[in-house]
Amino acid sequence: MQDLFLARGDAIKQQLLHMESQAAEDDLFALGYLIPQTELVQEMADYNADDVTADDFDETFEHWLLTAFDQDHMGDTDRQRITELWQNACHNAEQQGNTAP
Repeated sequence: MQDLFLARGDAIKQQLLHMESQAAEDDLFALGYLIPQTELVQEMADYNADDVTADDFDETFEHWLLTAFDQDHMGDTDRQRITELWQNACHNAEQQGNTAP
């Protein structure tokens, strides 16, 4: 059975990498912040692959991201742009048919 948590993370990471390859200079920091966070969530999350959905990745990532923002003392403008790009990557992954939540 496919690990939907990892599959969703991979789909979003691929979208982020694609977005980074076409990004305006202003978005490079935000995308450069998101990509390794995606990898960390995939690596560090504690879950049962038999009892997980794609939604679980999104929920785990969003919680992780809020914690990372606080730890990194991220400003409101950066938080907003990172969140917007995260939402765009999620939407794009769904449009591509890659493990929609």
